[in-house]
Amino acid sequence: MKESYVEGFAQAYDTFWHPYPARAATALLRLHEAVRPPGPRRLLDIGCGTGIVAERFLGAGFRVTGLDRSAAMLARARVRLGDGVELRQGDATDFELDDAFPFAISTYDIPNHLRDAGQIAAYLRCAFRAVSPGGLFAFDLATRKGLRGMNQLTVRDTEEAMLIFRGALNEDEGVGFYRISGVVRAEDGRYDRFETTMRNIVVDLDRTLKDMAEIGWSDVYVAAPDDLLTPLAEVPDSLPRVYVVARKPAR
Repeated sequence: MKESYVEGFAQAYDTFWHPYPARAATALLRLHEAVRPPGPRRLLDIGCGTGIVAERFLGAGFRVTGLDRSAAMLARARVRLGDGVELRQGDATDFELDDAFPFAISTYDIPNHLRDAGQIAAYLRCAFRAVSPGGLFAFDLATRKGLRGMNQLTVRDTEEAMLIFRGALNEDEGVGFYRISGVVRAEDGRYDRFETTMRNIVVDLDRTLKDMAEIGWSDVYVAAPDDLLTPLAEVPDSLPRVYVVARKPAR
């Protein structure tokens, strides 16, 4: 499969998408400090990207391990995080780690970027194996409303980059595509062109919650991104994104 997260995209991600993972880190830290899962302050960041969330946890005194399939994203994470973080290249749907973590997270809608419900279940099983007994897992996903935002053409233009976003969501098929093309300024001042296409699926939240129960997750609930401590009785139509929070049962 052709790599979607190329160097140009990784640089553009840092330039244009930085605010959301920064906000996510604040909410996730607040969740951890309120719940205090048993064990040391260790974090597994699944799909760590360029390390924006990991940087906040590192600053809060956590030992952090980051996993991402993109070599380009990990290269930028290494520059951002230095030697204080263990970074591994791997697939969120097919990984095993020697250690277990009291807190595991993933941000920016990994389930939407997977192929189908089977891959989502595989991702949830991998996370279950990686979390220590009594530990916590929190991840986000885009709702159908959030994915409808793909149906547009957008141009973003700064001194660092110029990007064109073209997207479309087929709601009947439950799948959409983003094509992102543009140029980003390199450190030496030249501009590099890139183009990438990303596929997103509509996630069946009810099925995902059922799969989580079958895998063994307990105390599972859905929350709004700005308040991960309050379970939602139902997901409002106005929310473009939600979090799922779960605990691995203690032995």
